[in-house]
Amino acid sequence: MPGKAFVMAFVWSGWLIASVIAFMIVAYASFFGVGVIGLMIWFVTARVDMEQDGVVGAGVSPAFLAQQLRTRTEMSRAERAALHGRHLLEKQSTRFFRWLGILLTAAGFGGFLLFQI
Repeated sequence: MPGKAFVMAFVWSGWLIASVIAFMIVAYASFFGVGVIGLMIWFVTARVDMEQDGVVGAGVSPAFLAQQLRTRTEMSRAERAALHGRHLLEKQSTRFFRWLGILLTAAGFGGFLLFQI
């Protein structure tokens, strides 16, 4: 268990640092900062959506892609259903955060324009 506790402490400290940075952006830039954070969330969800089934890493060869396709076609029905369930959950999460990013961007830049005019 100490390994898991160490990993969780590392993850929570990363989230703490990210939230402090986001708070500082909003504190110093007001509505514009909210819009920038919304754009960052929107960008990350677009990247996650594009790379959802893609290959990660450099040096991708045709043999590697063929192996990946062969592995997918040789999956059992239960494995394909589990993979489909994971993909569905990922798509729902991505869709939620995409709309959150769009909402934050619109509210941030809209509020910035409203208070600047």
